[in-house]
Amino acid sequence: MRFLGRWLGNSFSTALALVLGILAMQAPAFTRDYATALLQVATDARRDVDQREASARQFYGIDARGDDALIAALQPHEPSNAESLTRSLDRLRQLRQAYDDIAGQPALLQPVIALGGAIDDRGGYRQAIWQISLSRYNLQLELSLAAVVYGFGGVLLGSLIGQLMLLPFRDRAARHGLAR
Repeated sequence: MRFLGRWLGNSFSTALALVLGILAMQAPAFTRDYATALLQVATDARRDVDQREASARQFYGIDARGDDALIAALQPHEPSNAESLTRSLDRLRQLRQAYDDIAGQPALLQPVIALGGAIDDRGGYRQAIWQISLSRYNLQLELSLAAVVYGFGGVLLGSLIGQLMLLPFRDRAARHGLAR
């Protein structure tokens, strides 16, 4: 009976370690997909802002150059449009900054930066992109240095969690004299 209990415990811990290792290996590939989505949304937002600015320049005859100068010139004519354009520019800048923050880091740090940015999403712009990227992500087995490092960390963490989960059962068995 002791043999069977130890075998089940070790199997559980090993399986948990492997599952967490494989999941952790996904971090670099998911981060790459997420960064690409950020860039695409930021590019679309820039296109939208450019169209709205061109329309405002044409309709109101505004000759101001630059986003902030255009908003200041638009404010007396159309305050709600100026405010809307300001929010769009803020969203654009935050998304572009999030992409630049991720892309500017070494591959090993990119998942950490992406996760930190998604958690600290003050405007709420990145959360939707994160969720869509996560729902559309397909698992893949990548053997880059970053994936291997994250996978190894996941195996260690999974093994630790497995051992901690089994600890109460081992203590109970030791109290009853079932284990050595």
